[in-house]
Parts: sequence; C-alpha cells; structure tokens
Amino acid sequence: MKLLAAIRRTGVSGSQPFHNALALVWAVLRHGPTLYALAAWNARRMPDALALVDHSEPLTYAVLLRRADEMAATLSQRIKPGEAVGLLGGNSTDFVAALLACVRVGARTVLLNTFFSAAEIGRVGQQQRLHLLLCDDDWPKRLEGKTTVLSFCELKHARVERPTPRLPHTGSLVLLTSGSTGTPKAIRSRVGLRAGLRVAGALLDALPLRAGAPTLLPLPLFHGHGLATLGMGLALGAPLHLCRPTAQELWRTLQNEGIEVLVLVPTLLHRLLDAPGNRAAPALRAVIRGSAPLGARLGAAGLDRFGDVLFNLYGSTETGLISLATPTDLHAAPGSVGRTLPGVALELREGRVVVNGHDTGDLASRGEAGRLTLHGRADELLICGGENVFPASLEERISTLDAVAECAVMGVSCAEFGTGIHAFIVLKPGCETTPTQLQEELSPLLPRMFRPQKITLIDALPRTQTGKLLRSRLTSE
Repeated sequence: MKLLAAIRRTGVSGSQPFHNALALVWAVLRHGPTLYALAAWNARRMPDALALVDHSEPLTYAVLLRRADEMAATLSQRIKPGEAVGLLGGNSTDFVAALLACVRVGARTVLLNTFFSAAEIGRVGQQQRLHLLLCDDDWPKRLEGKTTVLSFCELKHARVERPTPRLPHTGSLVLLTSGSTGTPKAIRSRVGLRAGLRVAGALLDALPLRAGAPTLLPLPLFHGHGLATLGMGLALGAPLHLCRPTAQELWRTLQNEGIEVLVLVPTLLHRLLDAPGNRAAPALRAVIRGSAPLGARLGAAGLDRFGDVLFNLYGSTETGLISLATPTDLHAAPGSVGRTLPGVALELREGRVVVNGHDTGDLASRGEAGRLTLHGRADELLICGGENVFPASLEERISTLDAVAECAVMGVSCAEFGTGIHAFIVLKPGCETTPTQLQEELSPLLPRMFRPQKITLIDALPRTQTGKLLRSRLTSE
C-alpha cells in the first residue's frame, strides 16, 4: 500500500490511472518485467513525450522504441535468445536503444566498462562467452580479432524485415566489477522482488520525485548507479539528459534544461562546487549522490550551495540499495548514509556491514539515532603504532588544509610504527606549496603516528568513471 501511495504522489498514473495501470500490466505480461516493457508502456501512452537527450539528438518515446525494435530485428538474425551479447560504449541514445533491443530479443547482455583495455575486453569476451559485441564506432578497429563486433551505427542502419512476432524472451543484464585488481567479474544481484518493491516504495516516499521531471545523468550506464537511474527515468516517464561529466556541461544543462533531479557521485559534486562563478539551479529538487563515500565536508558544502535537496544513497551491485540519508540526516550527521531502507536486513558484525547474509566488505558504525556512518573498506584498514586508522578519515582531515583539493593515503613500511602513511595530494588551482610546508601544517592536526611520512604532489587521483578511488594504482615508489 505504501508503494501505491508513493506512486500516486509522483503523478505517474496520470489522469487515467486505471487505464495506465492496465497498459503497464499488458506491457509487462508481453515483454516481461524489463526496461523494454517500461519504454513500450510510455511509447503507447505518451508517444510524443521526450525520453532521452544526448549531445547529438533528442528522442521521443515513440522514436526510441522504434529504433530499439529496428535494432532488435537485426539482432534477431544474428543471435538466439539466451546468447551473450556485450555492450560497450559511452552514454548515448544509441546505447540505450541497443540495450533495449538486447532485452527485447532475450539476450544475456553484458555491460562492459569503457575503461577496460582491449585485452581485458578480450578476456571478458571469453569468460562470458560473448557471441557478439555491440559498441561505439571507435572500438571495432581496437578490438579486431578479439570477438565479433558490430558498431551501433551499423546496427542502427541495417535494413532487415521485422521478425515474426513470438512469445517474449526476457533478457538478463550482467554487471561487471571495475577490474582494477584483476580480470573483471560478473556480479549477480541478491535483491529479491518483494524486498526490491519495499525499497522502491521507501525511495519514492523519501525522494521528491515526480512524473516527467527532467533528470540529468552524467554517470555511465554500464554501472549499476547509472542503470538504476535509467530505470527510474523510464518508470516515471521523465526525460533523461545524458551529459558529459564536466563542470561546465553540468552547469549548462542544469540551467538551460530546467533539471529537477541530478544524479551524480562525490567527484562530480566536488567539480560543481569548485567551478568558478556563483551559479544557480532554481528548478533543482533533488541531488542524489552515491557510488563512493560523500565525506562530511563535501556533504555540508553541498547543502550550503544547493539547499536541502541533497540525498546520500548507499548500496552495492550485489545487494542493491541499502540506506538513504535525507537532508535532515545530513544536517544532523554530515557524511552519513542515513538509515537502513525497508526490506533490507542489515547487521554490523564486528563493524563489518552484512546485508541479507552477504558481507559487503565495508566497515561502519551506527549512531544513537540509527544513522549509519561508513568508515572504509575492511581490507584498507591501517594499523599505525598499534592504533587503527581508516584512510578515508585521514584523507578528510588532510583535505581541510586550504591548499588541498583532494587527497589519498596508503600504508607503507615503517620501522617505528610498523605501518606509516604516504599521502598523495592534489593542490587547488593556483596554490603553490611544498610537501614540507604541508607537513608543517599537518603537525597540529594529526597524532604523530598518523602524520604522513611522505607527501607526493600529483595532478589528479586515479578514479573509475563513477568516482571511486583506485587506491591500488597509487605507488609508493
């Protein structure tokens, strides 16, 4: 009942709720509980409504579904239901249409990270037994000999007769790890239907979402966060703007397109706040961030700049969404991830986060008000002079220095403390300082065993496309 009430509040059922509900049931019965079914539902009830906008073109729901069906017609001549297809590309209307086409023909669709090298893609192709790889136009030459490749352009412009209608085959989606510590691995979701519906109801109840609200997504669609946003946009009939992840492009889209919902990661929030000029986004109703730790300073800065519209989500690909911090939560406990969502069974076992029996590898604590605060990954815990210290805690304290834009730390061998600290620091534009000067400024801020034994100034921290720090790519040499 809570889910139905939340859906009514969004206005997605429109002026004909019974008719629209029947149309959705029909779409799901015909195409399965898929993204394609949501697109088909919207194409039937509001064909001329805006669905997607990328750097080159806008698509209505009718045009999006037609393009997906044309791609599906081509794919049906090349693959059988259940065979694996790789999808490799940046955010675009063609990527989304190809994804819907793969679902329509019942393919097992493997979403590939564009950060992967050609060799990694080749290994994934063998591991996942890819029958075909669909990709942006610049990939085929780089992947020559790795697997059978078809560019989005070739897929879009192929002309074949539409296949005879048949019973639907519900395709599955496969997400991969980043591959930063080895061959990327497929991730299987542990989220059941009943728990998923309870979480969806809680999110709709907590977030100020409405049907048709223009939404800005600068995150990659091959990642669970971006994919979930696509699903949210299709479910709410909201135009989704696929934007390049630069501060200038983000601000331009926020101001010119009347964006109400912005979905991002802390790195992009940091870029927005650091962009020159006192800009405003008056239509903004919700800034939903996730995928990486927020940090208390950044959370407070986000609230100060945008107002009480910042929400902090915590989840994982395997367990789905876990908790949500509202603006009220962030005012009370900046940087927290809020309270556990309904339908999520969370335990803290010696500080480790266990969700529905699965150890996430995260360390956290719960405050008196029930809010969860993350402290880092269990495998990143450092012991310096017999004292436990989490890299994220040190990084936030070092980042309080006026000259520091970003910071990352790693443990190194130390004769005195067993483990010492090596800090990698990115300076703010225009700041000129030395590691020695930074050491002096940190002296009153940190206990001696936690002070960096070495500071290295670098231009940028290594991160994934969703903003997660690739700590393994830092080197102490």
